[in-house]
Amino acid sequence: MMRNTLVVVLAFTSGFVDALAFLKLGVFASVLTGNTILVALAIGSGNILHAAIVLLAILGYLSGVSIGARIANPTAAPEKIWPRAITKALLIEFLVLLLLAIAGFFAPVKPSGPFLYSLVTLAAIAMGIQSSAVQVLRLPDISTTYITGTYTTFISRLVSPRRSKMDKVTVDKRLYVYVIVMYVLAAIAGCAMETHWLHEALIIPVISIGFVIAVARIRMS
Repeated sequence: MMRNTLVVVLAFTSGFVDALAFLKLGVFASVLTGNTILVALAIGSGNILHAAIVLLAILGYLSGVSIGARIANPTAAPEKIWPRAITKALLIEFLVLLLLAIAGFFAPVKPSGPFLYSLVTLAAIAMGIQSSAVQVLRLPDISTTYITGTYTTFISRLVSPRRSKMDKVTVDKRLYVYVIVMYVLAAIAGCAMETHWLHEALIIPVISIGFVIAVARIRMS
């Protein structure tokens, strides 16, 4: 199904951005569990500056979630497989990722100061928007950004295949696997392209989100 393909591409986007953000900025763009631990470790070790940067990532993500939730209203056209509101939210994510790529192009090899703050914020906002947008698809516990929930649901459904009465949508178990695998592969790709962080690498998430938007407008509208 085309919807599932687009969800997997979104997982690639978040995995790629998360890997680059961690390697170059010292934070996760979407993994708030990890960022919460990083804040605690930074405070515990007395590295207040790093704690502030990680907090900036958390606030950026929460801001992105708010933006995405505002645009991709879960009550809008719930009968549709891919409501237009999702595409609108992803368009905002596309613009944020484009700004991230532009900022990265001008940033030094080791970002610091305003460059570091802007890169962290933009990456986190983009992932927050995507998280809210994917929620509107009403896929039971499938996320393209925080993979813990996807792991948990997949294993739970694997050992207990009976469909929950709470589920309103039947999801192919393979989608959970595809999302997880793609997220991992994207992180590997992000790691491989780490040396090109400021130039070629940051344009890849822009392209992948652009692909999702284009296909959604043509095939899902």
